[in-house]
Amino acid sequence: MLLDVHLHLDACPQPAEILKADDATRIQSVAVTSSLISYVRTRLLCQPFPRVPVALGLHPHRAGGHCDQWTEWKQMQEGIPIVGQVGLDFGEGSEEQWAAQKQRLGEICRLCVGGSRLLLLHADHAEAEAWEVLAAYPVRWVVWLGYRAEAPRLPLYRAIEAGHLIAVGPEVVRDGPIQARLRAIPRAQVLTGTNAPFSLPPSGGRAAALREILAGLAQVWRCTLEEAEAQVETNWSRIAADLGIEVADAVAALG
Repeated sequence: MLLDVHLHLDACPQPAEILKADDATRIQSVAVTSSLISYVRTRLLCQPFPRVPVALGLHPHRAGGHCDQWTEWKQMQEGIPIVGQVGLDFGEGSEEQWAAQKQRLGEICRLCVGGSRLLLLHADHAEAEAWEVLAAYPVRWVVWLGYRAEAPRLPLYRAIEAGHLIAVGPEVVRDGPIQARLRAIPRAQVLTGTNAPFSLPPSGGRAAALREILAGLAQVWRCTLEEAEAQVETNWSRIAADLGIEVADAVAALG
């Protein structure tokens, strides 16, 4: 089974065809969203594909300062096992906006504390600040959607020590510094995600991109491609079982 925990389905051309291809190529996808409207739209797209979990997200660029959907977002999140993508993005903007993002992330994490919840974290140029929030509000499961090679090491090591997972993307294949970081991360704390449609290589689709990521992991772990795929599948299955989410490959096998 291939795993993509970072799919922006509602931004993809022909999303229904993508989900049909997932069944054919054994891809377990998690559809992330960026707003309440994005979540509703993605849920509608996924209705014929019940094995694709949809995460309720609020992109940091939408979350900081005045957020006209915040009241509704808080009500909607009750009972949804996966929240994301949410987080911090300090790549642009002002300190005032960054402070507002950090406050909102703290409110989201506080809502997710207690019970089995998965938080899919976007932290761009704000890894240390994101860790500060997560340390104060320990969510059951946290997956960092990538981790920049240039980012400080200490927040990464603290996150790993706290049991967080890292979802690596296509850059793992071509970025030596990222591969070096991965050697310090236990295999059981690694997942895969493409950030489709935004980060796919022009040479191929998601299945090809996911296999390239696995090839990079196999190189780092000094194992076979099949062993890397099995490891990532095991890692996701552990989370899915705790959240009560079906694993697509297991269901396909029963069929």
